[in-house]
Amino acid sequence: MSFMNLALLGGAAAAAVPILVHLISRSQPREVKWGAMHLIELTLKSQQRRLRFDNWVLMLLRCAIPIILALCMARPVLKGSAVLWANGKTSLLVLLDNSYSLDFKGAGGTNFENARDATSEIIKDLQRGSDVNVILMSAPDSPLYDTPVFNTKAVAKEISGMPAGFGQAQVSASLEKGAEHLLVMDNPHREMVLVTDLQHISWPAEEGEAALRTRVCKQLHGQKIAPQITLFHVGVEGKENVCVETLSFSHLLLGVNQTLKVQASLRNYGERNHDALRVLFHADGKPVDEQMIPLGAGERRQVRFRHQFDKPGSHVIEVLTDADSLKADNVFRASIPVWDKVPVLVVDGAPNAEPLKGETDFLQIALQPYREGREKDLTDLLETRVINAVDFSAAAIGQTRVVILANVSKLRLGQLNELQTFVKDGGGLLVFGGDQVDQQWYNDQLLPYGLLPARLGPLANKQKNNEPFTRIMVQRFDNLALEIFSNPRNGDLASAEIRQWHRTLENPDDELVRPLARLEMGDAFILEKKYGNGRVIFCATACDDAWSTLPLRPFFVPFTQRLCTYLASSVMPPRNLAVGEKASAHFPVSFAGREVAVLDTEGKKHTVRIESRGGRGVATFDDTARPGLYEMKGPEGNLVHFVVNTLRSESDLRQLGPEERREMADSMGADLVTSMEEYRKLDHSRRFGQEIWKPLLAFVLFLLLFELWFERRMARQRVSR
Repeated sequence: MSFMNLALLGGAAAAAVPILVHLISRSQPREVKWGAMHLIELTLKSQQRRLRFDNWVLMLLRCAIPIILALCMARPVLKGSAVLWANGKTSLLVLLDNSYSLDFKGAGGTNFENARDATSEIIKDLQRGSDVNVILMSAPDSPLYDTPVFNTKAVAKEISGMPAGFGQAQVSASLEKGAEHLLVMDNPHREMVLVTDLQHISWPAEEGEAALRTRVCKQLHGQKIAPQITLFHVGVEGKENVCVETLSFSHLLLGVNQTLKVQASLRNYGERNHDALRVLFHADGKPVDEQMIPLGAGERRQVRFRHQFDKPGSHVIEVLTDADSLKADNVFRASIPVWDKVPVLVVDGAPNAEPLKGETDFLQIALQPYREGREKDLTDLLETRVINAVDFSAAAIGQTRVVILANVSKLRLGQLNELQTFVKDGGGLLVFGGDQVDQQWYNDQLLPYGLLPARLGPLANKQKNNEPFTRIMVQRFDNLALEIFSNPRNGDLASAEIRQWHRTLENPDDELVRPLARLEMGDAFILEKKYGNGRVIFCATACDDAWSTLPLRPFFVPFTQRLCTYLASSVMPPRNLAVGEKASAHFPVSFAGREVAVLDTEGKKHTVRIESRGGRGVATFDDTARPGLYEMKGPEGNLVHFVVNTLRSESDLRQLGPEERREMADSMGADLVTSMEEYRKLDHSRRFGQEIWKPLLAFVLFLLLFELWFERRMARQRVSR
């Protein structure tokens, strides 16, 4: 027996009250000499013995009443009685694995269909008055119901029609969330059933994950009403699975008629060799190319395709194969924006009307060489707009993809807030140093706002030294912005002479900041920082020729363009998403309050309102639980594609072996079953508990009535004597 409110057992101490009353009120007889006493002595002794017995019975009744009442209030749970099973009510919590590995199809349907049917049967078997809830293991923070449900038939029906999921099973997080939900369930017998395929990738034996899983299970077993834990293994292990594992592209930012190089990586997780695997490449839903490749068991192979888009806008590419029954990972899609013009806003901190004397004159030429050279047949991908610092605002940002601060002294607080919102929402910020920079303001304002990668230190000046300059360190650049300069044929960064620069005080513990290039002196030349959904790049020198020969070198054009296109590539909210990530698109701020239409993967239409945020309109759609293509059409008909791909870690269909399953169940303190027949046998072999406070309360009422009757009977007997 156990108690749900153990503290209330202290009320049993009230049993001492009748004993104290009895001792206090006990009569003290006075001895009186009487000659004829011996004639009735035997009769008196007999009556005293009977009276003493009745008093003891009355006192025991009065002691029993508070003791049993305290037991009743403590809500005792009776265990070890098999006869109670027929009427035993249960609080059941099911952790249902809906990761996309369960979409593998064996001889008897998909593994998820088997898991779903088993869950539905378990719920149907519950006795009337039981309550139930279901947590989907790919999204443990969103249980099927906010509170436990008593209509078990309705729950079983909903489960039986549930579609498969496409996330990855989060076992430990599901157990933690399950522990919270069990605490608010009603019945004294509580059970947690994990219905899963026990995929190796989701149930790792590594020390960290295993320790977390074991710790959560100990917490479950330590609850006041500890649940029975059952590990229900469903499904067969997939022996054949080929997946398109990754997709990568050659361009940070793609323009019209530029060649897109696509590299796809395919992996064979199966046990069968494919001598000629057909791999298809589609663009905007139309077949473009195909290749036949050999792919042995356990092998990974790369395939390359090329394509050009002749129109700007949102486009979709996909690489696919049809090698097995698990369809979700047989295709990898990507949304590719193709640009006609990429708007860049340049904030000039030191304007000058004289040619090549202004702070941003060289920068404008580098970013738009065809326009500045009056070339009619060629067009620039980047489109710059130059303003003074006093004119900077959210309205000036508009549809800008990258903002450049060129030797800007400082900004007003309102301007700083608008710039921070722009970057946080996915904007790109490029900051160049210079003689107008207010170092204290940068450290006190720009740095705390997250818009400066590191604190500025003393200004470095080598103009009075014997060697009046330093150079950019030659190295292999692994960042996308500068990787082309790992090959000297694309430009020699070390040819520039840097005379003055801002030293930075880097924090090695800041994981969001990394140097992209350094000077030979050891100081950082280019620092990058991730902030929100956007990025910030700081260049330690000026963008004109006052501090360096940087703008006079041939590589300055690809150097500045690569920095801008790199920032612009991460500017827009991401269009290639994982399962469950929100799809967001930007529109002109004048569109705020209007609606966009969203077409999901099943062809259903949704409407989303555009909200004003950070000087632009933002539309967000969050129902992306299924992989595939989502289309968002703006108020003016402009189309944005979003692609949701599954995590390829689930493509490895290996499951825990029989011995590993038993060890897993033992480590969790759980029982292991593999079929409904085994589960029902296990269920009948267990002894269910049942609360007995109701019969105890009835017994207390009976004792009260009996005590009243008994006390009156004793009073009548005393009068009759």
